[in-house]
Amino acid sequence: MRVFHLAYLIALGAGLGLTSAHFAVAGRPLLGMAQIGAWTTWPRSGGRDIDPYMRAYLARGVHLPLGAGEGLELIAERDDEGATLDGRCRYALTGSTPTTRGWTLSVTDADGRPFSLPLDRGGFTDAEIVRDESGSLRVAAAATPQTGNWLPLPTSGRFQFRLRLYDTPIATQAAETRAESLPRIERIDCP
Repeated sequence: MRVFHLAYLIALGAGLGLTSAHFAVAGRPLLGMAQIGAWTTWPRSGGRDIDPYMRAYLARGVHLPLGAGEGLELIAERDDEGATLDGRCRYALTGSTPTTRGWTLSVTDADGRPFSLPLDRGGFTDAEIVRDESGSLRVAAAATPQTGNWLPLPTSGRFQFRLRLYDTPIATQAAETRAESLPRIERIDCP
């Protein structure tokens, strides 16, 4: 009977340990995360002082972070009101970007993989965007064509906006960055 109890405890401990290890690295960890308005970033994910949970998360997938001196990646899964981004809705990304040598704005699925969209366009670079007279950014994101800077979305389901800032001074002080210095994500309408 003692052998049975011992085997049960070993199996239970191994199962709980493996399950907790899986959940610890299945998604991006909360340690080291900085929330800036609707945008989330992990500024130390490409540096020497990366925490072990982020290192394990990066080892599990094909995610390659920007190095500490290269820039910063910001991810938005919700709009500025806190609603989950949905491909059936239309969004406006407005405002400005922080000082940076260059940037890209793209649309990905929840795992960070690009969508196969009919127009084969999944994002913009700073060189492609047309700004208004004040120099502000204005991007329309929707599944159907829009006027101006149109970023196609999937026809339904969840997605993410990914803003990558290259050679930016905020990479080292992301936690102190104000939401006003990043593009706002406003839901225009939803069917």
